[in-house]
Amino acid sequence: MESYNKIPLWKDIKSEEWKNWKWQLQNVITTKEQLSQIIELNNDEKNGIEKATEYLQMKISPHIALLIKEQGIETTLKKQFVPSEKEIESIEDDKLYDDVNADDRYSPMPNLVHRYPTKVLLFPSNYCGCYCRYCFRRKLARYKEVLINKEEYEKIFEYLKNNKQIDEVILSGGDPLVINDEHLEFIVSNLAKIPSIKIFRIHTRMPITIPYRITDNLINMLKKYKKYFPIYFVIHIDTKNEISEETKEVIEKLVDNGFMCLAQCPLLKGINDSEDSLKDLWTELVRLRVKPYYLFHSDPVKGLGHFVVSLERGLEINKNLFDKMSGLAMPLYCFNVPNGGGHILLTYPYVKKIDEGHYELTTFEGDTTKYYEYKEDI
Repeated sequence: MESYNKIPLWKDIKSEEWKNWKWQLQNVITTKEQLSQIIELNNDEKNGIEKATEYLQMKISPHIALLIKEQGIETTLKKQFVPSEKEIESIEDDKLYDDVNADDRYSPMPNLVHRYPTKVLLFPSNYCGCYCRYCFRRKLARYKEVLINKEEYEKIFEYLKNNKQIDEVILSGGDPLVINDEHLEFIVSNLAKIPSIKIFRIHTRMPITIPYRITDNLINMLKKYKKYFPIYFVIHIDTKNEISEETKEVIEKLVDNGFMCLAQCPLLKGINDSEDSLKDLWTELVRLRVKPYYLFHSDPVKGLGHFVVSLERGLEINKNLFDKMSGLAMPLYCFNVPNGGGHILLTYPYVKKIDEGHYELTTFEGDTTKYYEYKEDI
């Protein structure tokens, strides 16, 4: 990555500051004036910063801003993080949803979502290191950064103790890694006291947006709790060009210290809605020892109409990639059913029932063959 010191905004910043995740978080780009000092903005983006930020604040970490500058004005990174006037075009569209997941309907208390029988989402914070312009949780109040207080945590831990069918806790948000190590250890140590909790996940974009967050202190703290449950990192990453050298280093650090890393991304028009883009991303992730886990179909959320890919195209991409690369690189293709219907798997119809015990099978190359199911005579 080119030197940040060449940017007037950061000319006096020392290297130890730049690599400090708290400095990165405290110095996010939030105004058109700041961003214009780093990258060239077109009229759509200038208008977007003025208008679209009424609905979702602009927030770009120095690390990502510099990466955008390095990659040039046509980079998909720009579309992911810089507001566009297009967000306004679908902000009132009745065919889109305010809240696809309907999280509130499944929240027994604030900051906890219990949508599926054996797992819960826990939101330690309401904010992130960067705000992705396609965020499906746009309804989260972002004008003020809020963390869960101790009293709220006590209610959450009590709920988990009393619902023993819950064996998995997923930290999500907002990005859970915006909290400091002491706060995170408070959560993990209390979960470790609940015998029914067997799996712990951290869903985060910080290895991409502020990779300096993955410190030795963080890793050493989490390693203490691996005897209670496996700890998984699920990294949100949409394109290969987000993988900076710093990101590669922190992924290597996580994997080498025994933390399994998975990856997920939404399917986004104009960003990763091509076979080549996704193949390049997923193949690179496998090389980095990260398992592609979920490809989410475009969330039909208000303000995000310009990012929505058709289901037909999504199924076509999925079919075209199947068995064209390592099986390790192929994620589950899922859709968030609107109005809180939960995740469903999407797949090309490889199996078609013709009659009882009679099927038509389609290979990944498009050839069809008949299959008659064997049944033992009794």
